[in-house]
Amino acid sequence: MIRAREAEDSDRSFLRKLHHAAYRDVVTRQFGKWVESDQDAWFEQKQDSPIKIIELDGVPVGAIAVHDADDHVFLAELQIAPEFQNRGIGSTMLRAELERATELARPLRLRVLFQNHARALYERHGFTVTGHTETHYLMAWEPRSTIGSGRE
Repeated sequence: MIRAREAEDSDRSFLRKLHHAAYRDVVTRQFGKWVESDQDAWFEQKQDSPIKIIELDGVPVGAIAVHDADDHVFLAELQIAPEFQNRGIGSTMLRAELERATELARPLRLRVLFQNHARALYERHGFTVTGHTETHYLMAWEPRSTIGSGRE
């Protein structure tokens, strides 16, 4: 069973290892090298944001962070440990956020590094590239308007 729970202080070590495992290959592809101290700094910057631990049958396998804004939902993180990827875990978590965004009648937005293969996952779920930064694609998914719902 896949579920998400609020991260606790005791999850910090897992989250750091997950960050390194999930990003090492993509950072190396995109920037040419992995600098552990730089990645530790990126990890520390994200620790003030609410994050949930994704568990598979009670075992931590990933993390997700989602922020609600007035006009959209922002998927800040979706990390699955490499040894648990390609099992539908990320898709399950993403579908849940798409359903929630639909209920809120808001688009779901995210950013993904140019060299991150996760872009294909997002595109399979209906996300489109809406722009870019120097390092990331900006992507969005728009909920379908419901005729007669008053949210057209």
